[in-house]
Amino acid sequence: MRGKCLGMLLGLLLLGVGLSIPDARGGSIVEKDGKTIITVKVQQLPDPSQDDTKSRADVEVVRKFKKEFPKIFAKKYAAKYKANPEKYGKFNWDNVEIVLERFAGIQVEGVENDLLAIAGGMAPDLLYINFLKSDNYIRNGFLYPLDKYFAQLTPKQIAEKVHPKIMPVCRRKGPDGKEHYWTMPFDGILGKVLIYRKDLFEKNDVPFPDKTWTWKDLLAACKKLTDPAKGIYGIRLGQGKHESWFWITFLWSAGGDVMLYNKDKDTWKCTFDTDAAVKALDFYTRLGAEKWTQKVDGKEKIRRGYSYKSPSQSGTKWERGQIGMMFDYIDEKLLSKIDPNNFGMAPVPIGPSGKRGGELNSRMFGMFAEIKSEVVRDAAWEYILYYDSIPAQKIRTKVMVEGGYGKFVNKKYLKMFGYDEFIKLTPKGWNEALEMALDYGQPEPYGQNSNFAYKEMTKPIQLADQMEMADELAPVGTQKRYEQLKKILKDGCVNANKIMIGKLSKQEKLNRRIQACFVLLAIAVAFFLVFSVFLHLLEMMVKVDRITGSSVNIDGLTCC
Repeated sequence: MRGKCLGMLLGLLLLGVGLSIPDARGGSIVEKDGKTIITVKVQQLPDPSQDDTKSRADVEVVRKFKKEFPKIFAKKYAAKYKANPEKYGKFNWDNVEIVLERFAGIQVEGVENDLLAIAGGMAPDLLYINFLKSDNYIRNGFLYPLDKYFAQLTPKQIAEKVHPKIMPVCRRKGPDGKEHYWTMPFDGILGKVLIYRKDLFEKNDVPFPDKTWTWKDLLAACKKLTDPAKGIYGIRLGQGKHESWFWITFLWSAGGDVMLYNKDKDTWKCTFDTDAAVKALDFYTRLGAEKWTQKVDGKEKIRRGYSYKSPSQSGTKWERGQIGMMFDYIDEKLLSKIDPNNFGMAPVPIGPSGKRGGELNSRMFGMFAEIKSEVVRDAAWEYILYYDSIPAQKIRTKVMVEGGYGKFVNKKYLKMFGYDEFIKLTPKGWNEALEMALDYGQPEPYGQNSNFAYKEMTKPIQLADQMEMADELAPVGTQKRYEQLKKILKDGCVNANKIMIGKLSKQEKLNRRIQACFVLLAIAVAFFLVFSVFLHLLEMMVKVDRITGSSVNIDGLTCC
């Protein structure tokens, strides 16, 4: 009786902290009415309830894959499974169906549900992996190596699916010290570009951004466009713990980097404290907090910066035409849905290094390491393979064209599938901006503990901003200002290396171990006390049960 009630009490405790556990078990194989049904749980599955054209295109791809799966299975797996029933099970492999289920998972506010699901052994079969957290998933053994599946592909097929600049993210050392394929990109490569409002530029007689634009041009345009009295700003930046997402473009364009990998030593190091980083921080701080004055109703008013940062209103102000520029992604397959009549697109501006650097990113599939059945793994792989295949892209292109978005599809797909007439409708310069974005782009941080990268880089950015606002930074171009910014970045980088890479002194390591021991002890004591109280309550209620002969009822749960 006590074991059963303890389980119920644990459930109540979990509910008490706002945690819900739906049926989140992984894939399965069942036979029903002579048909073998293979279920694969997918963390991110296209939603049929969404009616936008892109979503409808993705939903159609999934529908087609489910229809084609029996043919794929018969060709690649049926004979192998039938020949080894002890390994694959005694199912009817001549009549199969695949079911793809969207993963819900465990929900706790402020915590990623896939991590909770992994901790509880209930993760989906196919995980969505981003660059930032990929290292943690690999090093902690959460992902299944995809080597045997990649071995089925030709070098040409691999090159078509994995851009050379993305390959180091997908293939790298694992916990065993050997290189493996861990992830597969899907939905094309995301490149960062500069989007601008044509109406604001025309109204202020500012030439449109183009591939020759430099930081100097960007700053000059921001100064001309910004009119705080009318709620108008030159560029959209950000706030919060990940503000450095906006800064990183300037860091790369200045010739700096976030992290560097030493292949010989197999070690990572945060490096955002170089002279190039100082130039990037200096420029970014000017955009956000530089002091200037504006005459309003005959009076001089002090203003700060030329950017709008509030995340709660920036989207609305952008749509209203009150922000002149912003950095955003375009992807390799669908250029954009923005209206070319109102918006333009250009490469990110050239930095003082004479180069430009923007972010390359991609959505990625990863396979959960603890999938029990090879049948489920094989089915999951076929979904990965099909979702980004040429037949799938043909479906997407057809749906996009029929939905009136043909001019926003990459011209190589329009040409590949016979929609040449739409190529000339593609906004001028957009394909070139995409090609340049892929050329100058660098992968989003993916090194050791890089999921902390934006947070740690944001700290020095915000400190510099605060100092500029308080007039504590020396004037632009002075040696003192350089030294101030250099120190801010150096301190931030040292702290980042401690947190992300674990570069600690012996004393710091000892202090952290002691602190960790105290924290664990405190948690253990707290749990012991909580369970002691619940057990005591339960025992008292059981005694009442024995005396009265009634059952014990806790919030509708009866302990027998």
